[in-house]
Amino acid sequence: MFSGCGATCLFLLVENIMSAMSEEIILLVERAGGKKEETFGAALEHKGFKVIVAQTGRQALTFAEQVSPALIVLNAASLGTNGLRICRLLHESHGSVPMIHILPKDEKTALESSPAEVVLVLPFTPRKLINHIRRLLPGARKEVTQVGPIRLALNARVVQAYGREQHLTPKTASLLEVFLRHPGETLDRGFLMRQVWDTDYVGDTRTLDVHVRWMREAIEPDPRSPRHILTVRGVGYRFEPGD
Repeated sequence: MFSGCGATCLFLLVENIMSAMSEEIILLVERAGGKKEETFGAALEHKGFKVIVAQTGRQALTFAEQVSPALIVLNAASLGTNGLRICRLLHESHGSVPMIHILPKDEKTALESSPAEVVLVLPFTPRKLINHIRRLLPGARKEVTQVGPIRLALNARVVQAYGREQHLTPKTASLLEVFLRHPGETLDRGFLMRQVWDTDYVGDTRTLDVHVRWMREAIEPDPRSPRHILTVRGVGYRFEPGD
């Protein structure tokens, strides 16, 4: 993990990065020396991410220009601010790079006005941040299943349909994958429960119905009149790819 430094260090930083361009680089804007529960550099490095740390907004803008990160994590809480200004500057100069904006506890001003794809408010666990990172990194979207107008990046849990893009819950993404792999087939409730929830219990399948509703909201042009996920009364559901 690299941290902010002078011009010579920046040169070495860029040189090291150029030799590993096949890796997806995370630019973490985070001030060192903060509380352990409010800093995330060590946790990201422990998980094997390639991390560059900028300790100020100015360094963040410089490093972002030099290293072309795959993702920016702005830990504004560690900077003692809501980070809205630097977040907007990074978005203006690198709008194609997904960003996670971490806010201090009880921060409300930036919660609704941040341009970041994901806004998190402390406290939360490193695992929550890591899960968001894995979904946003470009590499997570390489494994894509497309059937008809529906594209699912399972690792990222992102579905695209009819010009819309939406992040899915883990079970909803798994359920959609099952349907995409069985186009035109009627899938009974027992089969779906085994595939997604790893259980043979079908006494109460309200959980399945709720996830089907969420899935329809993500992929259907009109969820109230579905054309892709059709109910087969007394049996289960059928996925129709359409045109």
